[in-house]
Amino acid sequence: MLLINKKNNFFGLLVGLSGYILVVLVDTIVKLNLVEKYPVIQISFLLCIGAFIPILITLIIFRNWSSLLNKKIHIQLLHGALGITHSALIINSLKKHSLIEIYPILFSSPLILIILSYFVLKEKVGIRRCLAVLIGFIGVLIVSRPGTIHFTIPLFGLFIAAIIHALRVLLIRQSGNTQSSVAFTFYGCVSALMISGFFSYPNFIIVQKIDLVILLICGVIAGIAGLFFVRASKTLESSLFAPIQYIQLVVGFTMGYIDRKSTR
Repeated sequence: MLLINKKNNFFGLLVGLSGYILVVLVDTIVKLNLVEKYPVIQISFLLCIGAFIPILITLIIFRNWSSLLNKKIHIQLLHGALGITHSALIINSLKKHSLIEIYPILFSSPLILIILSYFVLKEKVGIRRCLAVLIGFIGVLIVSRPGTIHFTIPLFGLFIAAIIHALRVLLIRQSGNTQSSVAFTFYGCVSALMISGFFSYPNFIIVQKIDLVILLICGVIAGIAGLFFVRASKTLESSLFAPIQYIQLVVGFTMGYIDRKSTR
């Protein structure tokens, strides 16, 4: 049993790390190429369309269509509604702030997740894991130098996004291992697509062909990341899943450095 848990933890960590790295890649591409051209909600809508591609491919390959018939669809739809809100808040912040300014705020999410998991899911949080998250968060605060960045509404939105991310992971873990990861991602994408489509329709801007290709590719990457996130969230305890978000610190600061160099 211990060997199985170690294998599951290793797989969950690998998948979770991969998901976070892919998210940073998408954020970087969107910031450098798209965020100034189109409304936030329209970008989110087109990303959702692209995200359906890997989800549908997964359903076809594994013939897992029966997983879409379950008793947790309302939770999965809520997961998607939170997801589109989370995405829109981050994309909106990309308009005015660099990745170096954005990611440190999002790193409050692991600490929020552990607190919520302890009180809501009654998960046992070991001292070492709790300290690892806390030390990581303190390190992020030191690196980000709070007080040196001018406060804006988009930055406040990022704190909301951090809370939403923790709530999404909590929803997945609360559903237990009886629900398919693909079903969670599928219905989440359906919900996000409907909401973003409704709000983007009145002010929809015609998208250039090259931008449409970029958006769809980013959507595919985001869809893969979504599958990874759900799988990792179901596999790992919250106290083990939370710290892996700090991989974004390395990748985000690297991409942020590239971003700053490109704007000079």
